[in-house]
Amino acid sequence: MFGEENQHITGAIRQDARQIVSDVFSEALKDRQDRDGSVKKVMTPLVDKSVEYSVANRKEQFVGYLYPIVGSVVRKSVTAFLTEFIERTNQLLENSLTIKGLTWRVKARQAGVPYANYVASQTFNYRVEQVFLIHRETGLLLNSLAYNQQSSADADLISSMLTAINDFVSDSFKPNADGNEQGLDIVKTDDFTLVLKAGPRAVLVAAVTGNMPQRVADQLQLTIEEIHTLYEGPLADFNGDTSAFADCDQQLTDCLVSELKDQATGKKSKPWMAWCILILLACGTSFYAYKLWLVQGYINQIQALNQEPGIMLIRAQRDGIQEVKLDILRDPDAQPINTWLEAHEIPAEAISLTEKRFLSLESQIIHARLRDLLSNYPGIALTSDGNTLTGELTQQQHHALSADLAQLPGVTDPKTLLAPIQISDKQTLELGAKDSAMTLIKLKISLINSTSLEFASNSTQLSPQAEQSLASLASHAKALLSLAGQAQLDVSFIIIGASDAKGSQSYNEVLSIKRAQTVRDTLQEYGLPSDKLNAIGIGIIDVPDAGNGARKVLFNVITTQASRSNG
Repeated sequence: MFGEENQHITGAIRQDARQIVSDVFSEALKDRQDRDGSVKKVMTPLVDKSVEYSVANRKEQFVGYLYPIVGSVVRKSVTAFLTEFIERTNQLLENSLTIKGLTWRVKARQAGVPYANYVASQTFNYRVEQVFLIHRETGLLLNSLAYNQQSSADADLISSMLTAINDFVSDSFKPNADGNEQGLDIVKTDDFTLVLKAGPRAVLVAAVTGNMPQRVADQLQLTIEEIHTLYEGPLADFNGDTSAFADCDQQLTDCLVSELKDQATGKKSKPWMAWCILILLACGTSFYAYKLWLVQGYINQIQALNQEPGIMLIRAQRDGIQEVKLDILRDPDAQPINTWLEAHEIPAEAISLTEKRFLSLESQIIHARLRDLLSNYPGIALTSDGNTLTGELTQQQHHALSADLAQLPGVTDPKTLLAPIQISDKQTLELGAKDSAMTLIKLKISLINSTSLEFASNSTQLSPQAEQSLASLASHAKALLSLAGQAQLDVSFIIIGASDAKGSQSYNEVLSIKRAQTVRDTLQEYGLPSDKLNAIGIGIIDVPDAGNGARKVLFNVITTQASRSNG
């Protein structure tokens, strides 16, 4: 009446199967979930894969859905992270830095067990450390789950444990002579208690530390039965591919149970050590940041050194968190660096200073040099524009100041500076005075014309004796220029270089000119005007008996009547 294999009934049901199932689907899911909680465990991997697919293939829509709650999720995540971090830090400190932690380390060493296992034994009544799902027929590992997901178990420990379990399974589950299978429920090791629950096609093994209660074995039994129900097909058709069992983490998680020991005080310890360390780290970080900010402020202030006359900033950079390396060039007449730092409230101990000297041609520094020079001449002052001098000097002081100005770096026109100065003892040269002046002029000319400087063979360098003679000659030449000015005469100096007969004519002519130029340049350094010095070379002086005397520089003074415009 029902047909073979009930096809009449099944056919009628299939026609309205969708309507029948939809009428009771929600209620059936709820009833099954209330009965054994299996709906959640089955749906979890399906939902995970659906979300993974949406994230990979519909990113924009997925982000749009999540955007309104992202802020709340981030805040909660950060709060949870900080809370967990504090708790873990406190637990680490309590187990490592306290007397109790050190005592546990000693006892763990004495017992010959790992410190982590000993801590677990002292903290928990029991704890399931790891769960293994093993195929019964082949002994292959289908999946495993550890209590601490963030730490990876030791590979040797897992290998030896699985090998032992595989041997146990292979040897223990062979049928007896009467056809009944032998069973092995518990295996004890030094570190763990291994609890085995066998099903028709798979074996569930749990590694437990501490005193295991019966409810752990009961949970393993429920889980192995549930796995056989959900994965009956993959277990029956297993060919070595374990990917089908990757989603059974939810079932294995139910087996990772633990129970803390009761605390004697009944109060939860506060993570005061972790808070102290965090406060110290925060203080250290704040101090470091403050020092960096302070040193950077010094560097920013020091940049203003480039605006100071006579100071050139080469480098200002941070060295560590408390010091600034400072390299500068400073003119001797510029403001001292330590004075500048003090004025800007920069501590000298925070500065590592490297200072080198140079001559600045800035107007402020030139005026500073002038004021320093004029301190030797109380009657002279520098005008406000810095272009001229005012005051009154004697004739002798006037000549001395003129010579000093000619040697002062940066002063290019001493005559203009000296023009407004009054001469206090200026006299009109009478005939007798003129005769006396001319006598002195002739005497100076005679001294200069009789001076000669000798050079070494094939050399243009002045010897020490020649430098002394040249310094004396420069003094006479300055005096001659001063006397010539009073007598309204123009004076020029001819510097004549010569060589001996060794070498070719052309080479000796060049050598004689270079000797004359060396002497001319040195006289300019002594303050003689360049327009009064003329250097020439005459080449070879072919005097057989002259010897070294032919390698000379000679001098000749030419005087002419000064024009009226210069008088």
